[in-house]
Amino acid sequence: MNSIWVKIAGAAVVIVLVIVVLGRFSGEKPESGPPQKEKTFYDTADRDKQFREAPKPAEPQQPAAETQTPVETPAEQPSEPVQQPQPTAQTPGVVLPSSITKATTLYFIPLEETDQIEADKLLPWAVANRSIGRLPMMQYGIMVKACRDIMQRWPDSWHAFRAKQMLEEVSERHAQYNVTPQELDISRYLKTRRGAEPFTVEPVQK
Repeated sequence: MNSIWVKIAGAAVVIVLVIVVLGRFSGEKPESGPPQKEKTFYDTADRDKQFREAPKPAEPQQPAAETQTPVETPAEQPSEPVQQPQPTAQTPGVVLPSSITKATTLYFIPLEETDQIEADKLLPWAVANRSIGRLPMMQYGIMVKACRDIMQRWPDSWHAFRAKQMLEEVSERHAQYNVTPQELDISRYLKTRRGAEPFTVEPVQK
């Protein structure tokens, strides 16, 4: 009699072990890589610092060396034309800052010393309020106002270009600020103008 109960108890233990093992294997998920760390306020604020950075002056192109006698060379394949940001389909003639997906040459007019000092103060103020706007119960109103002030006072400067970049990202999720495509248009920077200098602009790092 006792041997029967021993067998039943042993069978029960085996069944429990099988259930535990199967549950462990079925519950495991293949690891696709290290878990992604959730971005904190400080991470996003650090990312926003790129909007404070001045673009680097473009390197001047070296003139082709002249030769005394022409030398026949094999026919070369035509090089690919430099791709320039194109106007958006929704608003013809408007080029958005997000259309810059690789290093691009844009033309900005340097500011006078007094304007440079003021713009260098106002742009970091806009960037700081961009970061603060992400906090709970906060808004981007101060940043939007500062960006519009920059664009109105120094429309041909690189500061205005950075303001347009910030406004574009905010306008995608916050329609209450009524940012128009014309405010975001950077087509004026794609061609040289009197007093403008070439700068190399990198795409925004996400």
